[in-house]
Amino acid sequence: MSFNRSAIIFVIFIILLGIIGPQAFFVVDQTQLAIVTRFGSVKQTIVTPGIRSKAPFVDSVTYFEKRNILYDANPDALLTSDKKRLIIDAYAIARVSNPLLFRETVQNFQRSLTRVNDLVASELRKKIADDNQIDIIRNKRQQLMEEVRYDVVPKLNEFGMKTVDIRIKRADFPNEIATAVYARMQAERKRIADAERAAGAQRDLEIRSNVDKLATIIFAEAERDANVLRGEGEAEAIRIFAEALEQDPEFYRFQRSLEAYQQFFTENTTVILPSDSELFDFLESPKPVSGD
Repeated sequence: MSFNRSAIIFVIFIILLGIIGPQAFFVVDQTQLAIVTRFGSVKQTIVTPGIRSKAPFVDSVTYFEKRNILYDANPDALLTSDKKRLIIDAYAIARVSNPLLFRETVQNFQRSLTRVNDLVASELRKKIADDNQIDIIRNKRQQLMEEVRYDVVPKLNEFGMKTVDIRIKRADFPNEIATAVYARMQAERKRIADAERAAGAQRDLEIRSNVDKLATIIFAEAERDANVLRGEGEAEAIRIFAEALEQDPEFYRFQRSLEAYQQFFTENTTVILPSDSELFDFLESPKPVSGD
């Protein structure tokens, strides 16, 4: 009987442990924060991982994400200082740093998503309204985000959240003017390309003109030098002929006759000369060449 009573007590203990244990103990993961409440009142705020205890059936545990959370809202059309619209697509990264304050202000992730997106959009709207459209697109994006982050950080701290980063993914023209902007950009690029081509054509013409001028000068100088050499050669030939004529006029006369034969006589050639022609005398009976 004593054995049966002990066994029954052990079984009852196991059953109670199985029922009460999950209600008395809970685990906080390293990626979580937790708050223990009793009838709506906060009893514990847990920011470190581990196994914790609570009053069974009385206390309840609320878990919060400890890791960074991405708050990515839909793109919004914002008005710049020059009354032009920009499509701004921004995001924020934050995490829960104070779970008690987070629970008291925004309560859960869904409400925090709305609050953070609204807060970032509101600050963006204020900052963009102070700058021109083209300045924001060209060179003020980083400065703009730093100013927005500076203003958002203390406000998120009021929600028990720590701001990690805020960025603009895209800052673009609205669809209705994007086509016109792209057309102007294409026209500008075409104008630059046409100017480059015109400058290239002008440079090509200058180079060709210089080359033609240089070629003309070289040809003229070569022709001049050739004429000089030709004149010198002819002068030398005349001098030689003159010397030969002085030495033997009859031989010179005979040589000139041979040159005439070469010019006049071809195949089947008939030559008619007057009877008193010197060439006729040579053809009829050439005079013997006298030796020295």
